[in-house]
Amino acid sequence: MCLICIPSNNSTSRRTARRRARRSADKRIASLVTREVVKLIPQIVAQVHSLSNSRTPEDVKTEPAFLYKHFKACDPMPFTGEGGVSQLLQWFDAIEVTLRQSGCPEDFQTTCATGVFQSRALDWWTSERNKRGIAAAYALSWNELKRLMREEYCPPHELQKLEEEFWQIKQDKGDNASYTARFKQLSVICPSQVDTPKKAIAKYIRGLPECVGDFVEAAKPATIEEAYQLAAEVNDKRVLSGFFSKNPVKQAHQAIFVDPSGKPTNGSSDDSKENSSKDSSDDSSGNSSKDSSDDASSGPSDEASDDTASSQETQPNRKRKEPSVEEIPKPEPLRSVPVPAKRAYNGSHPQCLRCTYHHPTGAGCRYCAYCNKYGHLTWNCHFGPQH
Repeated sequence: MCLICIPSNNSTSRRTARRRARRSADKRIASLVTREVVKLIPQIVAQVHSLSNSRTPEDVKTEPAFLYKHFKACDPMPFTGEGGVSQLLQWFDAIEVTLRQSGCPEDFQTTCATGVFQSRALDWWTSERNKRGIAAAYALSWNELKRLMREEYCPPHELQKLEEEFWQIKQDKGDNASYTARFKQLSVICPSQVDTPKKAIAKYIRGLPECVGDFVEAAKPATIEEAYQLAAEVNDKRVLSGFFSKNPVKQAHQAIFVDPSGKPTNGSSDDSKENSSKDSSDDSSGNSSKDSSDDASSGPSDEASDDTASSQETQPNRKRKEPSVEEIPKPEPLRSVPVPAKRAYNGSHPQCLRCTYHHPTGAGCRYCAYCNKYGHLTWNCHFGPQH
């Protein structure tokens, strides 16, 4: 056996010694690391607990920042500064609803509200912003902005007009919805006239028609809302019954007759036939009586009357004997249908100054070739050959 292939005892002992040294070094390092980790674990646990206790749920949730596009997505109502106090109050109510729906914060409400200004309102806000400064103008609260807008768009003379209107407010025929809506608006603008529920109910009933106000007053509503609802119900019944229709629609078989006093009366075709038959019978009776009296008075002079009649026919220029005033029968009153009023022109063509008719500017006027006048055509001329 070769000596090279057989390892010596010295080399094996060295290797084993090295291995043991490495193992012991690794054990020492592991023990040192374990000791240090054991010392640091309590500190790490204490720091984690302190951080978890100091954080609140609001800090954990990351809410997105509010932007103007969130407010604009709710389609806010624009404000132009026109329309008076009623339009201003309506805009206040609409914009407050939009601010609440969009979740706008209080410090951003003035910026969002003034972003919908247009026309006159935009000019006013530009002057206020220049006068106060951009930062100070947008730092105004919503209540302060409303106060400034009331001072600008609700001057004293406008409020005086609205107070006078509130004193004299009345319902127009059967339009109870418009009356109630206007009453609510004026109640907000002029609260001094309806400062108590009793005064508000009494004032609302005073403006209703008599046929509606009596029922509401007899019901004795406790609140103004009950008065609104009760008045609406009674008013609808009066409208359905036709109480508010002062001009009844004339049927197709009816006609309007004029009395001798000049008052028009409605009557049917049967009534007109009866009236005409009575008139004809009266006329026939009167004529028959007159004929009988004439026959009795003439007597035997029939031949002479025939001769005179023939002579009058042959001599047309001879004057006839005029009857006395007593013999002239009184004329019956004229019964005719009144001519309806001419409807107003609703077209888009201008009125011509020559023919007084409405026609295109390039078209010809109504010209009569017979009398050489404007305003009618030849076949409508009163002086034409056909007349």
